[in-house]
Amino acid sequence: MNTHPSILTAFSGCRTCVLSAALFCLGLQVNLRAQQTFNDPAKTSSGIAQSNTVPPDYEMREGDTVQVTVFNEPELSAGGRIRKDGTIQCPLIGSVRIKGLSQAAAARAIEDAYREDYLVHPEVNLFVSQFTVQRVTILGQVQRPGSHELPAEKNLTILQVLGMAGGPTRVANLKKVLVKRIKNGREEVVKVDVNKMVSGEQSMMFYVQEDDVITVPESLF
Repeated sequence: MNTHPSILTAFSGCRTCVLSAALFCLGLQVNLRAQQTFNDPAKTSSGIAQSNTVPPDYEMREGDTVQVTVFNEPELSAGGRIRKDGTIQCPLIGSVRIKGLSQAAAARAIEDAYREDYLVHPEVNLFVSQFTVQRVTILGQVQRPGSHELPAEKNLTILQVLGMAGGPTRVANLKKVLVKRIKNGREEVVKVDVNKMVSGEQSMMFYVQEDDVITVPESLF
């Protein structure tokens, strides 16, 4: 039985509308989590968002502000932003590299440095008091193209990020979404089939990174 082209077009449009609504809901959920993560959505003059809640797998970044205390050693308290070289300055031991580490791993690194020359059983507590703002850029066939701020958490999928942009337009081609990112100093472009990710299978998920440029092209049909 032959199907009239107009019916196929309408069916395709319905699928896009349903997916758009689903992505929009995902965006609302992500934005809600962002509001819960950031105590105040307003930024300071330095472009840093405040937070008291950090996922255990969050990897600290340049510009994050951390506070360090050592049990029973108040004179060793330290704090400040992670510098470009990935380090913070601590009393007695000097610079310690913590960029890319979780809070727990960073605390252990500082403990190791104190244990090496100064303390027998140091107990270090470290927490991130402020996060640098992370952004991605979403272009093309989405409801709200432009730069979008990511909440201070790891492993957002491209589905969630498209939801933050209001979801795709009716003419979006979600089979050929392009993601441009810098990896090891070189630009690479990845083609992502978002339609295949809607099933929710973990193996199909594509995770967004800071400074990614996501382009949703227009469907030709």
